[in-house]
Amino acid sequence: MKTISDKDIKFLLKDARAERPTLINLVFRYDNARFKISTGLTIEPYQWDITNQRAYTNQKSRAAREPFETINAHLDRWRSATKKVLNALQLAQIPFDNETIKQHLDTELGRTKKINVVEAKTELFTDYIERFVKEAEAGKRLNSKSIRYSHYTLAGYMKLKRILERYQAETRKGIDYKDFSLDYYHAFKLWLTGRGLALNYVGTLLKDLKVMLKQAHADGMHSNNVYQHRDFKKLVEDVDNIYLTDEELTILYNLDLSTNARLDRVRDLFLIGCYTGLRFSDFSELRPENITHNGRILTRKTLKTSERVSIPLNPKVLSIISKYEGIPPRTITNQKMNDYLKELCRRAGLTDSVEVSRTKGGRKETRYLEKCEMVTTHTARRSFATNAYLAKVPTVAIMKITGHRSEAVFLRYIKISSEQNALMMLDHPHFSGLTSESVASAIPVLPLQKVA
Repeated sequence: MKTISDKDIKFLLKDARAERPTLINLVFRYDNARFKISTGLTIEPYQWDITNQRAYTNQKSRAAREPFETINAHLDRWRSATKKVLNALQLAQIPFDNETIKQHLDTELGRTKKINVVEAKTELFTDYIERFVKEAEAGKRLNSKSIRYSHYTLAGYMKLKRILERYQAETRKGIDYKDFSLDYYHAFKLWLTGRGLALNYVGTLLKDLKVMLKQAHADGMHSNNVYQHRDFKKLVEDVDNIYLTDEELTILYNLDLSTNARLDRVRDLFLIGCYTGLRFSDFSELRPENITHNGRILTRKTLKTSERVSIPLNPKVLSIISKYEGIPPRTITNQKMNDYLKELCRRAGLTDSVEVSRTKGGRKETRYLEKCEMVTTHTARRSFATNAYLAKVPTVAIMKITGHRSEAVFLRYIKISSEQNALMMLDHPHFSGLTSESVASAIPVLPLQKVA
């Protein structure tokens, strides 16, 4: 993939023979097409350096040079913005076309047309959400990292649209931009919790509502900034997720599944996730090309964050990959795999009782479930992080694989009990009594020898 350079972007006069100021156009040629857009800047042709595609700045006085230096500065801004957009589209593997380039360039330069309130009324908020998703799916919208939105993110926005429409049908309350307020936010939150939904699920819907209102505001669809209020926020609580210990993973690894090819494949795929820390979207799409360094390192560009991770492979993963002749086992849907994992872990005897607390329908609920009932594909990633931490792998090294940006978030993510934490701390000099002072005092002091 060729990186777009300054030389690929040209500036040409609209009419090089004009006797009055003429527009300066930006031109980019690709494949068998040409993208042309007016910069809005004008100059008299005799002041234009055709070779360097710049305004001449050889005027004698500073005052005479200044307007032409300003033109060149604006051209630099246009070129820089165009390069950024084109390279981002290439990185996201979005084919070039004039409409897509113009839309992203207008956004980059802050030239997005603002729709006034009268025009905005012709498109409802829910219609805007649907249009936003379609444009994102087509690659005409990129996220803040200049890459395509993930399928899961866009599916979440469409789920919000359907729930807002259901809310309107049941409560007869409006769902347009002018309707949103703090009172609306709290009423919508109560309606969601009243349907028996988990707090974190409600929190995700409120977060998506905030994001969509912000996007619509940026696109000039409305002027209601209630979404910026500190009380208009996502709800979140720590939930009782589990992890599988190294011993439990070994039990799964040694489980005889020779008569059940379905569970055998699910077990092997799940263990790859447990020993690499990859998300389901990544460990379910592995290819032989991801195995590097003579089969000892797994390298993968993650689907969710587009970060490239390199993970050392332990003997169990190497054995599983060898079992499939170097091609990781084929996958099934996430939902099906979650169902099969519960069946697999029950067969392995992972049936210890686990206390589970969470807020549902606005009330704190505590239940006791068998461990096998709580295992999902995400348990693999949590197991990797927790077991690596318990094995005293440096936190920074684990975070490099899991992608956590802060240690505080990472420590909330892993699952260790207070007892496990205390056992780990026993080895620390502060608790073992082996402080630097005690070690120094234990060293015998030898008498000084006379120098002959």
